[in-house]
Amino acid sequence: MSDILRFNFVFQDRSRNIQVAAERNSGKLIIRCYGFFGMEDTVPDYRWDFIMDEGDWDKLMMAIEDNNAAKWESSYMDTSVENAPEWSLEIHTLGRHTISEGYNRFPKEFEAFKDDLLRFIRMKRRQLRPGVEDFRYLAVAEQKGLASPIVYVDRMENTFTFYNLLEDIDNDGTYFMEEGDWETIQDIVLENAIFDRFDRLPKDIDPSSPNQFSVSVGYKPGQITQRFRGNEPEWWDQFATAVFNYISMIYTEGRKSADSNIGPVQ
Repeated sequence: MSDILRFNFVFQDRSRNIQVAAERNSGKLIIRCYGFFGMEDTVPDYRWDFIMDEGDWDKLMMAIEDNNAAKWESSYMDTSVENAPEWSLEIHTLGRHTISEGYNRFPKEFEAFKDDLLRFIRMKRRQLRPGVEDFRYLAVAEQKGLASPIVYVDRMENTFTFYNLLEDIDNDGTYFMEEGDWETIQDIVLENAIFDRFDRLPKDIDPSSPNQFSVSVGYKPGQITQRFRGNEPEWWDQFATAVFNYISMIYTEGRKSADSNIGPVQ
Protein backbone atom coordinates (compact mmCIF):
# COMPACT_ATOMS: atom_id res chain seq x y z
CA MET A 1 0.00 0.00 0.00
CA SER A 2 1.32 3.45 -0.91
CA ASP A 3 2.10 6.02 1.74
CA ILE A 4 -0.85 7.94 3.14
CA LEU A 5 -1.23 11.50 1.87
CA ARG A 6 -4.33 12.29 3.92
CA PHE A 7 -6.28 10.40 6.57
CA ASN A 8 -9.46 11.28 8.46
CA PHE A 9 -11.52 9.06 10.75
CA VAL A 10 -14.55 10.28 12.71
CA PHE A 11 -16.74 8.23 15.05
CA GLN A 12 -19.74 9.55 16.95
CA ASP A 13 -21.98 7.60 19.31
CA ARG A 14 -24.48 9.70 21.25
CA SER A 15 -22.31 11.67 23.67
CA ARG A 16 -19.02 10.18 22.47
CA ASN A 17 -16.94 11.48 19.59
CA ILE A 18 -13.40 10.94 18.36
CA GLN A 19 -11.51 12.17 15.32
CA VAL A 20 -8.04 11.35 14.03
CA ALA A 21 -6.95 13.42 11.04
CA ALA A 22 -3.51 13.61 9.44
CA GLU A 23 -1.94 15.23 6.38
CA ARG A 24 1.36 14.10 4.94
CA ASN A 25 2.47 17.32 3.24
CA SER A 26 2.09 19.53 6.31
CA GLY A 27 2.81 16.76 8.80
CA LYS A 28 -0.11 17.97 10.88
CA LEU A 29 -2.03 15.59 13.11
CA ILE A 30 -5.31 16.48 14.84
CA ILE A 31 -6.84 14.31 17.55
CA ARG A 32 -10.17 15.22 19.12
CA CYS A 33 -11.90 13.31 21.90
CA TYR A 34 -15.20 14.55 23.26
CA GLY A 35 -17.77 13.27 25.72
CA PHE A 36 -17.61 9.96 27.52
CA PHE A 37 -14.50 8.60 25.83
CA GLY A 38 -12.73 10.08 28.83
CA MET A 39 -14.64 7.81 31.18
CA GLU A 40 -15.17 4.63 29.16
CA ASP A 41 -12.04 4.48 27.02
CA THR A 42 -9.51 6.16 29.35
CA VAL A 43 -8.98 8.97 26.87
CA PRO A 44 -9.54 12.50 28.23
CA ASP A 45 -11.82 15.11 26.68
CA TYR A 46 -9.04 16.54 24.55
CA ARG A 47 -8.12 18.26 21.36
CA TRP A 48 -4.54 17.90 20.20
CA ASP A 49 -2.82 19.62 17.29
CA PHE A 50 0.80 18.74 16.60
CA ILE A 51 3.38 17.61 14.07
CA MET A 52 3.54 13.87 13.40
CA ASP A 53 6.58 11.68 13.89
CA GLU A 54 7.56 9.31 11.09
CA GLY A 55 6.56 6.41 13.31
CA ASP A 56 3.03 7.83 13.56
CA TRP A 57 2.50 7.31 9.84
CA ASP A 58 3.71 3.72 10.19
CA LYS A 59 1.17 3.06 12.97
CA LEU A 60 -1.69 4.50 10.91
CA MET A 61 -0.62 2.43 7.89
CA MET A 62 -0.53 -0.71 10.05
CA ALA A 63 -4.02 -0.02 11.44
CA ILE A 64 -5.35 0.41 7.91
CA GLU A 65 -3.63 -2.68 6.50
CA ASP A 66 -4.37 -4.98 9.45
CA ASN A 67 -8.09 -4.16 9.21
CA ASN A 68 -8.40 -3.91 5.41
CA ALA A 69 -9.80 -0.39 5.91
CA ALA A 70 -8.81 0.75 2.42
CA LYS A 71 -11.08 -1.99 1.00
CA TRP A 72 -14.22 -1.16 2.98
CA GLU A 73 -17.38 -0.49 1.03
CA SER A 74 -18.38 3.11 0.39
CA SER A 75 -21.53 2.93 2.52
CA TYR A 76 -22.84 0.95 5.48
CA MET A 77 -26.30 2.26 6.31
CA ASP A 78 -29.12 1.09 8.59
CA THR A 79 -31.59 3.90 9.28
CA SER A 80 -34.02 1.74 11.28
CA VAL A 81 -32.76 3.24 14.56
CA GLU A 82 -32.57 6.91 15.55
CA ASN A 83 -29.51 8.41 17.25
CA ALA A 84 -27.37 5.43 16.31
CA PRO A 85 -23.57 5.48 15.99
CA GLU A 86 -22.23 7.04 12.79
CA TRP A 87 -18.76 7.18 11.34
CA SER A 88 -16.70 8.16 8.30
CA LEU A 89 -13.27 7.27 6.98
CA GLU A 90 -11.18 8.99 4.31
CA ILE A 91 -7.89 7.56 3.09
CA HIS A 92 -6.04 9.39 0.33
CA THR A 93 -2.94 7.66 -1.03
CA LEU A 94 -1.00 8.30 -4.21
CA GLY A 95 -3.41 7.40 -7.04
CA ARG A 96 -6.23 6.24 -4.77
CA HIS A 97 -8.89 8.04 -2.74
CA THR A 98 -11.07 5.89 -0.48
CA ILE A 99 -14.15 7.24 1.28
CA SER A 100 -16.31 5.03 3.49
CA GLU A 101 -19.13 5.96 5.85
CA GLY A 102 -21.75 4.28 7.97
CA TYR A 103 -24.77 4.67 10.20
CA ASN A 104 -25.69 1.86 12.57
CA ARG A 105 -23.73 -0.62 10.41
CA PHE A 106 -20.04 -1.46 10.35
CA PRO A 107 -17.47 -3.53 8.46
CA LYS A 108 -16.47 -6.68 10.33
CA GLU A 109 -13.05 -5.17 11.15
CA PHE A 110 -14.48 -1.88 12.44
CA GLU A 111 -14.13 -2.46 16.21
CA ALA A 112 -10.57 -3.72 15.82
CA PHE A 113 -9.74 -0.66 13.69
CA LYS A 114 -11.27 1.72 16.24
CA ASP A 115 -9.41 0.01 19.06
CA ASP A 116 -6.14 0.41 17.14
CA LEU A 117 -6.81 4.13 16.81
CA LEU A 118 -7.69 4.46 20.51
CA ARG A 119 -4.37 2.83 21.36
CA PHE A 120 -2.68 5.30 19.01
CA ILE A 121 -4.42 8.21 20.79
CA ARG A 122 -3.37 6.96 24.22
CA MET A 123 0.21 6.56 22.99
CA LYS A 124 0.30 10.14 21.70
CA ARG A 125 -1.21 11.41 24.93
CA ARG A 126 1.65 9.87 26.91
CA GLN A 127 4.32 10.82 24.39
CA LEU A 128 3.67 14.47 23.66
CA ARG A 129 3.28 16.93 26.50
CA PRO A 130 3.66 20.70 26.55
CA GLY A 131 6.69 22.03 28.39
CA VAL A 132 7.37 25.36 30.04
CA GLU A 133 10.04 26.33 27.50
CA ASP A 134 7.62 25.71 24.62
CA PHE A 135 4.64 27.40 26.31
CA ARG A 136 3.47 30.08 23.84
CA TYR A 137 -0.19 30.85 24.46
CA LEU A 138 -3.00 30.18 26.87
CA ALA A 139 -6.77 30.16 26.42
CA VAL A 140 -9.16 29.88 29.37
CA ALA A 141 -12.96 29.76 29.02
CA GLU A 142 -15.82 29.00 31.36
CA GLN A 143 -19.57 29.00 30.96
CA LYS A 144 -21.83 29.18 33.98
CA GLY A 145 -25.34 30.07 32.96
CA LEU A 146 -25.20 33.35 30.99
CA ALA A 147 -21.71 34.18 32.23
CA SER A 148 -19.05 33.04 29.77
CA PRO A 149 -15.70 34.80 30.22
CA ILE A 150 -12.96 33.89 27.77
CA VAL A 151 -9.30 34.94 27.89
CA TYR A 152 -6.66 34.29 25.24
CA VAL A 153 -3.03 35.30 25.85
CA ASP A 154 -0.50 35.10 23.00
CA ARG A 155 3.16 35.41 23.93
CA MET A 156 4.36 35.48 20.32
CA GLU A 157 2.03 38.35 19.39
CA ASN A 158 2.42 39.93 22.85
CA THR A 159 -1.35 40.40 23.12
CA PHE A 160 -4.26 39.39 25.32
CA THR A 161 -7.88 38.99 24.21
CA PHE A 162 -10.98 38.83 26.39
CA TYR A 163 -14.72 38.41 25.86
CA ASN A 164 -17.55 38.99 28.35
CA LEU A 165 -14.98 39.49 31.08
CA LEU A 166 -15.63 43.07 32.13
CA GLU A 167 -18.91 44.76 32.95
CA ASP A 168 -18.57 46.98 29.86
CA ILE A 169 -18.57 44.25 27.23
CA ASP A 170 -18.30 46.84 24.44
CA ASN A 171 -14.59 46.93 25.28
CA ASP A 172 -14.08 43.21 24.65
CA GLY A 173 -11.20 42.76 22.23
CA THR A 174 -7.43 42.43 21.83
CA TYR A 175 -4.80 44.57 23.54
CA PHE A 176 -1.03 44.65 23.80
CA MET A 177 0.79 43.27 26.82
CA GLU A 178 3.66 45.05 28.54
CA GLU A 179 6.83 43.80 30.18
CA GLY A 180 6.09 41.34 32.95
CA ASP A 181 2.56 40.45 31.86
CA TRP A 182 3.46 37.15 30.22
CA GLU A 183 5.69 36.15 33.12
CA THR A 184 2.78 36.70 35.54
CA ILE A 185 0.41 34.61 33.38
CA GLN A 186 3.04 31.87 33.16
CA ASP A 187 3.44 31.90 36.95
CA ILE A 188 -0.34 31.42 37.35
CA VAL A 189 -0.21 28.38 35.08
CA LEU A 190 2.76 26.88 36.90
CA GLU A 191 1.42 27.59 40.39
CA ASN A 192 -1.81 25.77 39.49
CA ALA A 193 0.05 22.81 37.92
CA ILE A 194 -1.91 23.07 34.67
CA PHE A 195 0.60 21.00 32.69
CA ASP A 196 0.24 18.12 35.14
CA ARG A 197 -3.55 18.34 35.03
CA PHE A 198 -3.53 17.42 31.32
CA ASP A 199 -2.63 13.89 32.44
CA ARG A 200 -5.60 13.52 34.77
CA LEU A 201 -9.03 12.28 33.81
CA PRO A 202 -12.11 14.12 35.08
CA LYS A 203 -13.76 12.23 37.93
CA ASP A 204 -17.31 13.24 37.04
CA ILE A 205 -19.12 14.28 33.89
CA ASP A 206 -22.66 15.63 33.80
CA PRO A 207 -23.66 16.11 30.13
CA SER A 208 -27.01 17.59 31.16
CA SER A 209 -25.34 20.53 32.90
CA PRO A 210 -24.83 23.78 30.91
CA ASN A 211 -21.57 24.47 32.73
CA GLN A 212 -18.39 24.02 30.69
CA PHE A 213 -14.76 24.81 31.40
CA SER A 214 -11.75 24.58 29.10
CA VAL A 215 -8.07 25.37 29.17
CA SER A 216 -5.84 25.30 26.11
CA VAL A 217 -2.06 25.56 26.07
CA GLY A 218 -0.18 26.36 22.88
CA TYR A 219 3.35 25.07 22.56
CA LYS A 220 5.85 24.18 19.88
CA PRO A 221 4.80 22.42 17.69
CA GLY A 222 1.07 22.51 18.48
CA GLN A 223 -1.61 22.85 21.11
CA ILE A 224 -3.44 20.75 23.65
CA THR A 225 -6.91 21.46 25.02
CA GLN A 226 -8.87 19.86 27.82
CA ARG A 227 -12.58 20.50 28.43
CA PHE A 228 -14.56 19.77 31.56
CA ARG A 229 -18.32 19.47 31.15
CA GLY A 230 -20.85 19.65 33.93
CA ASN A 231 -18.98 19.24 37.20
CA GLU A 232 -16.34 21.87 37.87
CA PRO A 233 -12.87 20.56 38.83
CA GLU A 234 -11.99 21.42 42.41
CA TRP A 235 -8.96 23.43 41.31
CA TRP A 236 -10.70 25.39 38.54
CA ASP A 237 -12.02 28.42 40.45
CA GLN A 238 -8.65 29.41 41.89
CA PHE A 239 -6.91 29.07 38.52
CA ALA A 240 -9.55 30.78 36.33
CA THR A 241 -10.18 33.58 38.82
CA ALA A 242 -6.45 34.38 38.93
CA VAL A 243 -6.29 34.57 35.11
CA PHE A 244 -9.50 36.59 34.69
CA ASN A 245 -8.62 39.01 37.51
CA TYR A 246 -5.16 39.68 36.14
CA ILE A 247 -6.46 40.37 32.63
CA SER A 248 -9.13 42.68 34.08
CA MET A 249 -6.48 44.55 36.04
CA ILE A 250 -4.06 45.12 33.18
CA TYR A 251 -6.92 46.19 30.90
CA THR A 252 -8.09 48.83 33.35
CA GLU A 253 -4.56 50.25 33.33
CA GLY A 254 -5.34 51.46 29.80
CA ARG A 255 -3.52 49.10 27.46
CA LYS A 256 -3.18 49.95 23.77
CA SER A 257 -5.65 48.22 21.47
CA ALA A 258 -4.04 45.79 19.01
CA ASP A 259 -4.51 46.41 15.28
CA SER A 260 -5.95 42.93 14.61
CA ASN A 261 -8.41 40.95 16.68
CA ILE A 262 -7.19 37.52 17.69
CA GLY A 263 -10.03 35.18 18.53
CA PRO A 264 -9.95 32.52 21.21
CA VAL A 265 -8.99 28.95 20.47
CA GLN A 266 -12.04 26.99 19.28
